[in-house]
Amino acid sequence: MSVLRVMTYRLKGSPASEAAGTAELISRQRPELVFLQQLPESLLESLAKETGLTAYAMQGKSGFLSRHPLCALQSISLGGEGHCLRADLNLAGKRLHLFNVQLVSDPSQRGQQIARLFMEDLLGATLPCATLVAGDFSLPLWGGGQWLLQRRLKRAVHPGWGANYPAAFPLWPRDRFYLRGPIRSLAGQVVKNQGLCKLSDHLPVISTLELTDTRIYLKVPVVGKQLASPVTG
Repeated sequence: MSVLRVMTYRLKGSPASEAAGTAELISRQRPELVFLQQLPESLLESLAKETGLTAYAMQGKSGFLSRHPLCALQSISLGGEGHCLRADLNLAGKRLHLFNVQLVSDPSQRGQQIARLFMEDLLGATLPCATLVAGDFSLPLWGGGQWLLQRRLKRAVHPGWGANYPAAFPLWPRDRFYLRGPIRSLAGQVVKNQGLCKLSDHLPVISTLELTDTRIYLKVPVVGKQLASPVTG
């Protein structure tokens, strides 16, 4: 059994001067992996230094902070301002495919971005290991391309409602975790604090996930005790 505590947080371009407050928030929640979107320049390195996590990023405004090693990073445009940062994580000998997603609020563009997300070079491919898709999906309560996400992926059941936007009075669950393959959610919550409104108009979301075992074991039949009889010649 491999358990992973993850966070997704859209910073909305918070200035680098807010690095101390954001780092304190992250450290207090003790995530092992953080999906970040709308990163201002140089903020990721500052957060890594303050939290003790390792920073991973490429082109675009998304990045990871991780306690576990990441590899195979790939930055992919979804069209317009949409973006996906892809990586692989190794946890106790198991591989987890990561997709850090940032979509836009315009319904037509968002629909095109979700369709792009499921093309063959991304989630349309047959991935052999567990997959975790997280980030800001900019989704309303219904519609907006959700049917495709729900059909192809399994939304994490924790937190149950998960409303995290706007931060001052959360009404919509815009930041989410989606799963595929041998992975399930065990717990989750939206982090709520009055002081968080100055960092972003989104609240961070936490989830505890478990990578399940994919091996198939053969059941050995139980053989009852048998009385031995002497061999006669």
